[in-house]
Amino acid sequence: MAVTVEAAFNELLNRLRASRAEAAIAASHRESIRLKLERSFGMTQFFRSGSFGNGTNLSGISDVDYFAVIPPENLNADSSATLAAIAASLRERFPFTVGIRVNSPAVQVPFGLDGAEMTEIVPVLSTGTTVLGFRQFEMPDCNGGWMFSAPESHNAYVQKIDTRLNGRVKPLIRFLKAWKAYRNVDIRSFYLEMRAAAYADNEQTIVYDIDLKRLFDTMLNDGLADFPDPRFPNDGFMISACTTPFQRVGALTALQRAKDWSDEAFSFRIAGQHERAFGRWDLIFNWNFPVFTG
Repeated sequence: MAVTVEAAFNELLNRLRASRAEAAIAASHRESIRLKLERSFGMTQFFRSGSFGNGTNLSGISDVDYFAVIPPENLNADSSATLAAIAASLRERFPFTVGIRVNSPAVQVPFGLDGAEMTEIVPVLSTGTTVLGFRQFEMPDCNGGWMFSAPESHNAYVQKIDTRLNGRVKPLIRFLKAWKAYRNVDIRSFYLEMRAAAYADNEQTIVYDIDLKRLFDTMLNDGLADFPDPRFPNDGFMISACTTPFQRVGALTALQRAKDWSDEAFSFRIAGQHERAFGRWDLIFNWNFPVFTG
């Protein structure tokens, strides 16, 4: 029940948060995967990463990502070969689970239809710690090679900004990811997360409809350009929005629509036309925005 745009975003946020049942489902297969990878690859650490690991996951949508730390002698120089070997091992362990496949940079194990039942395992090599003391790794780069990754450092970056802005940054990230999911937009979730966090780092307060509108506008204006990793600004690491030029074209088309609709929604809200504002946000979220009840 919502009569203001702000109330509607809060209602949407409650829908997007994973339930306790989803959290339990997400943990239910962990032990079986851990034991198999320890026996087959000598895995030394197994920990949750991605959106479930940092509190920006979407109920019923986000899969569960794990980093599997494997000794170098059990990794192939070709990361694609490593992924194929892990997929084969997990098919052996879960012979009745259909659809276990490589989905670089991970192996995807679909235990069920809901996001919390979709598990992705990323094999990584431990390479020490970052300057700030967070664990760092090499992970598959989707082209047969390996690339730098430090998920705990990125999580800490988002958490620090979220804390300063009274817990309103992670919801902003969730809303961006919900737009991506509901509209089936081919933009990497990690890109959206880092763009939103870097944007929020320069803000003093977050108002969901205003800042979503600004983020749509900012990303559209720079054409979803690669941008320097805000956690490692001096190391030359760049974060890309899309894998292919074709995906970028489609994403920019979706972004243009979202930008136009959010501009209209803001104008309607300022003019006191709340129902029409709700209608535009409903378009942005593909008919998943709360209903106006005023």
